[in-house]
Amino acid sequence: SSGINAEYGGKIVKLKHPKNNQACLVYFNLDSKSIKELLYCKEKYVSWFVGDSVVGNSPLSIATPLDPLFMILPYLIASNSKYSPLDQILVDQEFPYAVQLESLVSETALLQVADVKPSLDKIIKFNKEKTLSWLCKKVEKVSTAMKQQSISPGFNSTLSDEEYSKYACGIVSDYISSSLSSDLQEKIGVQLVVDADELEKPAKRPKLDNTVDHENSKPAKKSLPKGKEKAPKLTKAQKDLASVNTKGMKTMSSFFKKVSK
Repeated sequence: SSGINAEYGGKIVKLKHPKNNQACLVYFNLDSKSIKELLYCKEKYVSWFVGDSVVGNSPLSIATPLDPLFMILPYLIASNSKYSPLDQILVDQEFPYAVQLESLVSETALLQVADVKPSLDKIIKFNKEKTLSWLCKKVEKVSTAMKQQSISPGFNSTLSDEEYSKYACGIVSDYISSSLSSDLQEKIGVQLVVDADELEKPAKRPKLDNTVDHENSKPAKKSLPKGKEKAPKLTKAQKDLASVNTKGMKTMSSFFKKVSK
């Protein structure tokens, strides 16, 4: 990572993820005033399309651009809606680099999620209504991008506008708290039941147990005596073959008999 840092003028640091408050890796670039979330994918027996090449059986690191406001929101919400300088709001002993997020956002950007006092110190207060309006615009942008690029989760290629909004809301909700996601769903009129990924997974078979519930168990099927077993059902091809008159035909085995000299 030190080579990446030196080459591109940034740093790979740990920050608090806005969804679950767990540590996540972020590529932090003060020069370009941007951050990228770093994702690491490692699966067995998998290949990746990278440009015009196919890379097989190799772990893949992905850097995706991330709006710094998502990283700031948890700190802003925790400030109890009091006017405070942003650099003080972002003080975090566990994630000391969080305070650097202040340099990535302008006052104009902060106005989308907060009330800002005219000052050089970015004195701000969380505004829930502004935040929900900003998140609605994010959902709309993601939904529009999915439609334009014909991106459809799973195998369903014909999604309604409401379904696109639902999937887009799910993507945006990956970067906000559960309570804020519930408010967002209510505002745009959708309800996230399960993840898009979970819809594609087949139902898991329950583990078999050797104990028996005598009250709820069904009677066991009786086994037929030997010689009385039901004949297996024949396919149409097998039935047609059975109806052919084979009188006078040689058997297949006769073609493989040893020829006498």
